[in-house]
Amino acid sequence: MDFIGYRSDALGAAVALVNAMASGPAGPVEPQPRLRDVLVEHRYLAGHASASVEPALRGWALRLRTVFEAGDLDATAQAVNALLADVVIGPHLSRHDGQDWHLHYTPPKASLVDRVRSTTAFALAMLVSEYGADRHGVCAAEGCSRVYADTSRNAARRYCSPACANRSAVAAHRARERLRRLAQSE
Repeated sequence: MDFIGYRSDALGAAVALVNAMASGPAGPVEPQPRLRDVLVEHRYLAGHASASVEPALRGWALRLRTVFEAGDLDATAQAVNALLADVVIGPHLSRHDGQDWHLHYTPPKASLVDRVRSTTAFALAMLVSEYGADRHGVCAAEGCSRVYADTSRNAARRYCSPACANRSAVAAHRARERLRRLAQSE
């Protein structure tokens, strides 16, 4: 789903930036991706970005995480508004690198970090304004601190990945089986 009409996957980038710094049930995800590689994966033109963008992206990822951890709709809206208040905004249509005209949220000379900050903040704002606080959060798997954003039709996602969903289902099944065996032995 394209939330903001931008050529990058800004919502996916927001999730991936946060998850690049998170840990799963077995500890940190190995290897930790460079954050600029996360941007390239989500179609930002960041292939030649210098290593100096990493600290700024790490700080932004921590700020993005506040939206996923907020809980209720009012706290989520406050977290999104705090992000939006701190982004550089200068919308304009742009055509570059073989792409057709498309909307940019930052001025033409904005830095890569400013572009990432504005598009990810707007993507989360669109997600929350369209779906409330029920379509995103922290993974429900025991010990996992990664986040998810659910853009599916049925809005049933509660895990960051199929692996975490499967691991939780297996653990729940084993717990039920233990209880069943205990009840039979009594």
